[in-house]
Amino acid sequence: MGSSPALPRSTNPAALLAHLAAVLTSPDWFLNPSLPRLPALLTPSLPESLPVPLPVRLAAAAARAAAPSRHLLAVALPVVLRLHSLSPPPLRPLFDRPFASLLAHLSRFALAPLALRLFAHMHRHAPPAPTAPTYNAVIRSLCRRADLARALRYLSLMVRSGWRPDAYTFNSLIVGYCRTNQVDVARDLFDKMPLRGFAQDVVSYATLIEGLCEAGRIDEAVELFGEMDQPDMHMYAALVKGLCNAERGEEGLLMLRRMKELGWRPSTRAYAAVVDFRCRERKAKEAEEMLQEMFEKGLAPCVVTCTAVINAYCKEGRMSDALRVLELMKLRGCKPNVWTYNALVQGFCNEGKVHKAMTLLNKMRACGVNPDAVTYNLLIRGQCIDGHIESAFRLLRLMEGDGLIADQYTYNALINALCKDGRTDQACSLFDSLETRGIKPNAVTFNSLINGLCKSGKADIAWKFLEKMVSAGCTPDTYTYSSFIEHLCKMKGSQEGLSFIGEMLQKDVKPSTVNYTIVIHKLLKERNYGLVARTWGEMVSSGCNPDVVTYTTSMRAYCIEGRLNEAENVLMEMSKNGVTVDTMAYNTLMDGHASIGQTDHAVSILKQMTSVASVPNQFTYFILLRHLVRMRLVEDVLPLTPAGVWKAIELTDVFGLFDVMKKNEFLPNSGTYSSILEGFSEDGRTEEATSLVSLMKEDSISLNEDIYTALVTCFCKSKRYLDAWVLVCSMIQHGFIPQLMSYQHLLSGLICEGQTDKAKEIFMNSRWKDYSPDEIVWKVIIDGLIKKGHSDISREMIIMLERMNCRPSHQTYAMLTEELPDRE
Repeated sequence: MGSSPALPRSTNPAALLAHLAAVLTSPDWFLNPSLPRLPALLTPSLPESLPVPLPVRLAAAAARAAAPSRHLLAVALPVVLRLHSLSPPPLRPLFDRPFASLLAHLSRFALAPLALRLFAHMHRHAPPAPTAPTYNAVIRSLCRRADLARALRYLSLMVRSGWRPDAYTFNSLIVGYCRTNQVDVARDLFDKMPLRGFAQDVVSYATLIEGLCEAGRIDEAVELFGEMDQPDMHMYAALVKGLCNAERGEEGLLMLRRMKELGWRPSTRAYAAVVDFRCRERKAKEAEEMLQEMFEKGLAPCVVTCTAVINAYCKEGRMSDALRVLELMKLRGCKPNVWTYNALVQGFCNEGKVHKAMTLLNKMRACGVNPDAVTYNLLIRGQCIDGHIESAFRLLRLMEGDGLIADQYTYNALINALCKDGRTDQACSLFDSLETRGIKPNAVTFNSLINGLCKSGKADIAWKFLEKMVSAGCTPDTYTYSSFIEHLCKMKGSQEGLSFIGEMLQKDVKPSTVNYTIVIHKLLKERNYGLVARTWGEMVSSGCNPDVVTYTTSMRAYCIEGRLNEAENVLMEMSKNGVTVDTMAYNTLMDGHASIGQTDHAVSILKQMTSVASVPNQFTYFILLRHLVRMRLVEDVLPLTPAGVWKAIELTDVFGLFDVMKKNEFLPNSGTYSSILEGFSEDGRTEEATSLVSLMKEDSISLNEDIYTALVTCFCKSKRYLDAWVLVCSMIQHGFIPQLMSYQHLLSGLICEGQTDKAKEIFMNSRWKDYSPDEIVWKVIIDGLIKKGHSDISREMIIMLERMNCRPSHQTYAMLTEELPDRE
């Protein structure tokens, strides 16, 4: 006789069930000494003195232990069936209760395949034979899975077997009809229940209300709810969810409050619906308050609900709040999934903080969550937008190293970035490689290439790609044609652009607002105002309403002409027509007033734009400072380039701007200082930058992350590296994470100045755990040191990283091998 399986040390139900399954494979299973102990271990609440034979007790314990979990039910079912098969015939009828218990749980989880397996076993190996509750459990599980056709077959078998359908059966069928989008049939069945002698209970009402809500028939659901004298909490929960999904969340919230007033604890589903509604409304704070309330009431929000709140904060740009909710959900036992981390990755990338998004790669792996193709695509796009195309290609290698397949989205981001960087030859080569990679280019791929080629003056190649686009089955759209219209207007004038639009109309291709705006812009430059009016009229009559770019183009022309009243009228027309006035539009009007010496009026526009939540940018303050410099300089010798203007700007000009702003009751804020400091930092003007920081402190304005970054850049450009290091340390002390490019400039600069030991000291004392090890190597070591000839020091720094337990991936080690020169 072989050795019997030993009882596991763990009292985990899965381990105990696995042990029981192993025991039952032995011919002398009934002799195993662990069997009498198993019922109490599986289900401590099961009475030990239960006067039933051991096999039945084991089956009952297995069924009860598996109840809370889909996985455990799948494990327990074959064990219970095996116990039934191994039991002598006189014991088999006693399995009716374990079978009924299992069926109830299988039906609750809609585990129809398992329920059908149990039914088939009962049918073949009776007793116990299927009864009305057995049929009902199978029908309910099938209906919940929208498998109505099979449910009806089992209903027919139920009737043929002599069992009469009851209210439970009708309620199950109502579920089935609702879930197969046959709500009218479900309503008819609901109405016929009293005629068949069955009362419509709360389950009937709740089921039909939920079906009506899912079908979008909310008013009917509300009316049906009103017919019930005493609706229960399930009916309330169904209606809360339906109202929230129908964008009637305030009514849903009232229903939720009513549930609380009645002394009920609203269900997880009801709360989740309200949370999701708040998130869609972009009210992340209110959504989080509901989430907190769920936790306080002992409910367990699912990962989808928690992720919705995180995503809402990310969309609002409130990343610190998003991270706080992430920690809260982990603390409460809700494990984040890949979608949770992807929301955070996208949020950081949208904020231009790709280095923070990159750190999530390691953090999610540490939590047992593997990045997917979406994660990598978001990071690749983020690196491209940030101007780090080489790092984007390195991410592609990491992606492939993780066994993930790059798709259209991946290559579209890379091709678009190369085109925008003027590297059209590389973009074309990458395009040519798509076929061998099994990637089919789409309209976005072709449009990126065509636009890049036209902007690079390679229109002849762009035309060839247009032919390829059509051959590939991609229909050119208005974006495709915009590239050609813009090229023709630039090279040959507005008439060529208009002719192209004419050809589009002849081919039944409707031009877009963008197409017309390009031509209107050129016509305004040519001062052909008569044709502008005619083209504008054609645009509107064809159903293309002017957008913010069209209006801004018109406004700019008026400003150049000095016709500021007409420019102001354009702004009013935009607001009247519901077109959101953006920063560029305000900047254009501000520039018009500043250019004729109306500084106060220009600042009043600045004040107006902030009042409507339009954020001033660096160019906004550049416009005002340029005007003040022009007033200061006697001769018109002001350089035309922005870089030249920033060189000419002095602190007195900045102070003059601040005086005008204060005079117009608009105080400089952190955004004002940040924009001006960025301008000074590009030229390494540390004295001016230091003076502005002192002024900020006097005005009790704290340095933010962008200001710190600008200051570090400024000091590095003026080769004051030790001062830059002091700023980096201060930045970290205030809770900010410096960008890796700051470290690149700092360490490379120190080594170039012969301060290698200091560079090593700084590297050793830096908080690299806050970054992705791969990105540290890419941006600081490869791009910053190796490419500037500091290979030996780079090797030392790699060793330092390893000692700090900050190891890059195998793919990055391979990149290092490719970049480092061989030692002689």
